[in-house]
Amino acid sequence: MSIFTPTNQIRLTNVATVRYKKGGKRFEVACYKNKVLSWRTKVEQDLEEVLQTHTVFTNVSKGTVAKREDLQRVFGTDNQTDICKL
Repeated sequence: MSIFTPTNQIRLTNVATVRYKKGGKRFEVACYKNKVLSWRTKVEQDLEEVLQTHTVFTNVSKGTVAKREDLQRVFGTDNQTDICKL
């Protein structure tokens, strides 16, 4: 007997959840734990090395993606890579 794991399911391992509260909403981004501090101290310059995915979530652990309307209203853009840089 084996356990079926969907192939389209993304496993988030070594996750550090970075939370950002703005406009009465909470947004989260999944990052690598060891790279977040390097990014904040400007040691790491490549955003690809810091982020696990370029998706902005409302809840990372449940996989709830932020709505495009909320991103547009709060940040003025729906470009998720630009929002992740904040």
